[in-house]
Amino acid sequence: MKKFIQERYLIPLGVWFVIYLALFLYLEICEPESVHLISCSLDRRLPYIQVFIYPYLSWFPYICACTYSAVRNLGEKDYKRAVFLLTAGMNVFLLISYVWPTGLDLREGVIYNTALPSGYLMQFVQTVDAPRSVFPSMHVYVTLVLQYTLEMQKDRMPMRRIWIGRGFAAMIVLSTMFTKQHSVLDVLGAFLLFGLLAAMIQCCQSLCFEKTVHGRF
Repeated sequence: MKKFIQERYLIPLGVWFVIYLALFLYLEICEPESVHLISCSLDRRLPYIQVFIYPYLSWFPYICACTYSAVRNLGEKDYKRAVFLLTAGMNVFLLISYVWPTGLDLREGVIYNTALPSGYLMQFVQTVDAPRSVFPSMHVYVTLVLQYTLEMQKDRMPMRRIWIGRGFAAMIVLSTMFTKQHSVLDVLGAFLLFGLLAAMIQCCQSLCFEKTVHGRF
């Protein structure tokens, strides 16, 4: 067990997450002097659908299931790649949120139908979750990284599980917009950040491979 914890960097990751959470809460509690509102015309066209609070909240069990699977199944190379993508992207988010505070005004005019459980849940979430530090959407970015870890396990689990993960990931991404928790721009920013970091990893690995090959001849 001790060797497993060391090989998976669970203690350093735990320390990093505590520090990350503390900095995130600081950004949430301390209101900046000015906030850059994120919005586009498509945000106004997308309807508010409160039932999407269920896939939105499914993000938490989705995280637990994907993280457990990644820690248990991924090889060393894939695991390091996943850890880098996750931590680097979340650190970039903190930096952006600090130097360029962002926010939303999409919730104005939202009516909670508290006759339904989804209405109560939606009202609760938007009461405790301030519409600040929204770009890029970490709800979406973390989902992309975790689904990426599932895609790397195609040879170790049934394809139906991969497809179930894809379905959850798609619904989670959509839920961020239909609950007005995020702008379309926040979602696109998460995809862009993921793409850039994934490409950077691929580029670095290709360069290292070329150096290794040339070094042998």
